[in-house]
Amino acid sequence: MTDELPKIDRWNSEPLDVHTWSEHPEIKVLCDQLYNEAGLSVLEPKGNRKARRTVKESLRVLILDLYVKWLKDPSISIGFNKSKSSYKVGSRYNGLYIPEKFIEVEALIVAAGYVEELGHFHSNDRQYRNYTTRIRHTAALRNLFAELTLDLHDIDTHANEECIILHDRYVDDPDDDTIRKIEYSDKDLPDDELAMLDTLRGQLIAYNKLLKHTFIDIPRYTSSTFTRTIKNGPYAGRKQTISLGPDNKFVIRVFNGGLAGRWRRGGRFYRGWWQQIDKEDRTRIYINDKPTLEVDFKAFHPNLLSNELGVRLADDPYELGKLKLPDVITTKEQQRAYVKLLVLMGINADSDKKAYQAFRNSDRKDKLGQNLTDIQLGALLDAFIDKHPQFKGVLNTGQALRLMNIDSQIANMVLDHFTNKNIPVLCIHDSFIIQYDKEPELRRILDQATHQVTNYTVNHDIKNERNTHKGKVTGNVKGYEEPVVVEYHTPIRIDPTSQYLDRKDKFTKWLELTEYTQSE
Repeated sequence: MTDELPKIDRWNSEPLDVHTWSEHPEIKVLCDQLYNEAGLSVLEPKGNRKARRTVKESLRVLILDLYVKWLKDPSISIGFNKSKSSYKVGSRYNGLYIPEKFIEVEALIVAAGYVEELGHFHSNDRQYRNYTTRIRHTAALRNLFAELTLDLHDIDTHANEECIILHDRYVDDPDDDTIRKIEYSDKDLPDDELAMLDTLRGQLIAYNKLLKHTFIDIPRYTSSTFTRTIKNGPYAGRKQTISLGPDNKFVIRVFNGGLAGRWRRGGRFYRGWWQQIDKEDRTRIYINDKPTLEVDFKAFHPNLLSNELGVRLADDPYELGKLKLPDVITTKEQQRAYVKLLVLMGINADSDKKAYQAFRNSDRKDKLGQNLTDIQLGALLDAFIDKHPQFKGVLNTGQALRLMNIDSQIANMVLDHFTNKNIPVLCIHDSFIIQYDKEPELRRILDQATHQVTNYTVNHDIKNERNTHKGKVTGNVKGYEEPVVVEYHTPIRIDPTSQYLDRKDKFTKWLELTEYTQSE
């Protein structure tokens, strides 16, 4: 008998994934059993009509997604939308053709005692967020799950999933279930846009295939999942369970502005668990059991914008020198952090008021930052503009989505270059993680891609702590005819846990089996 779980918590949930699929015989047997016990035969179509996705197959998607969540964290619930419009068989975002009858399938599984629900929440008060129904496996279903042997590697959590996503506006979280993706049809696109999207989609499909066949993990972790507390933004304080497994490596590109944006707004790469963890943990990532280095552009958007205005920024544009608000801000380090955040908010926002409010909302634990007035923040921003007058009249005018499109073009060129060489690289918008021995090539390609897109380059640096060594080199290059002492760096290696070694062995066996099957 499985342990009892706490009551469903609306916060501890993830959206339903309608792209979860497996042909594993165990899941087929389980779904046959549930189909019979829940009386799902009543949902079968009458006459000779044949649905693109059968009742049993719809049930399999539901049970598989519940099973994936159970493997990850049994307490997690699923955000289940009971609106028929959420299950459009012809939707670009419904690659497995899950029909509206899916709602009835779920209802009968609930009635049979295998799934429990927490009803939806709706408020007319705009300050409150609405929530879809939350569902989770009951003890009866968990007992059946406990008998299964199929692993996450046996489940495709992104079967036929669209990777080029279109939104009407920008949101911090592309998976937010209150945001509706915009449908777009190939037949409605001009030939040039269609050809461009076909190319971008093909590149991303190839990249995701490479990621699927790449072992990406953190050697110090004893589990393939961990729980983090979100520090900033509207979800600050919320607990989030992150999976490092094969279910959390799929990457999408999100464009903004709807079809009117002509695919020139946004376009950044999202998902991948490396985007969901703290920067300290990112430095500990191993790719194919090799240490990595993270290369990060310096003040990327301010540099892009300033270069467009004909001025190259100093290495640290956020350093103002003297304290500008000495009655409030007490250290230069604190002032620099506030200036940086304020400038980035000014690039994102389309008005002073929105920038200042976004600044105050960025960190709920920073009481000082929350209490800075518009006048104080305006004075701090004016001090930055006094030092960098090219930004006068440019900040707080909604530059972000245009600049995001530029950095996404650069990122796409970098990812495509290394994908074609079968070298995995991880993208966190304006920084990139790669096996340490490939870092020089990464930095070279970053420069080439940036110059190709913008006609200039932006400085970048390595974010990781690393070992520094000194050695003598000689050569026939001028200045090196005689031995010269130079510094070089190697990553700090991590002693792996036994659990990490087990995860690596499991992945290796899956990879060998996959390659064997493909060669048959």
